[in-house]
Amino acid sequence: MSQQLALKVWSVVARHLHEGSGIVILHKTWDAKNGAFLVFPSYSGQDPDALKPHAWMSLRHELKAPLGGHTFIRDYAEVVDRIPIQSLRALRLVDAEHALTPHEAERRYREGYGLVAVVLRVYHLPRAYKFYDIAEKEGEDEFVPLPFEVALEDLTPAIDDAEFERRHAKLKAALPAAATKE
Repeated sequence: MSQQLALKVWSVVARHLHEGSGIVILHKTWDAKNGAFLVFPSYSGQDPDALKPHAWMSLRHELKAPLGGHTFIRDYAEVVDRIPIQSLRALRLVDAEHALTPHEAERRYREGYGLVAVVLRVYHLPRAYKFYDIAEKEGEDEFVPLPFEVALEDLTPAIDDAEFERRHAKLKAALPAAATKE
């Protein structure tokens, strides 16, 4: 059994990150010890109404699990930053970097009285790893222990370094001023 963990992420969101369309996932809390992980595309509970149309329309094939009951692990992510979202204004400032609709993001914000914008540096693995029997892993646990080792050499960034740094810097510059303003 591997010691590697994979974070369950809606498959459309996983693909959104894979393509470099976003660098943020929104979470109610984020444990600092989870600094790097593999991305586990999950099909359970995906709601197209909770996703921005541009995020799922071209990826609608990602809304339903493959008939064979498997998923492909294609990406590795490193947590670059954890930014507390403590106002609706701050939430609006990260909107361009995640796949959720503004309505869904606000619902999650109000439900948990805040969110964390987890800024991810996503890397493509040199090959995809097929994970069978995903239905067994669709429960409440946020992380999935992998039954196999995933090679973490020869990774390719989803977006180039300069573009990532530009987008991350834009978030960091905009958010401190908005952190407590409603």
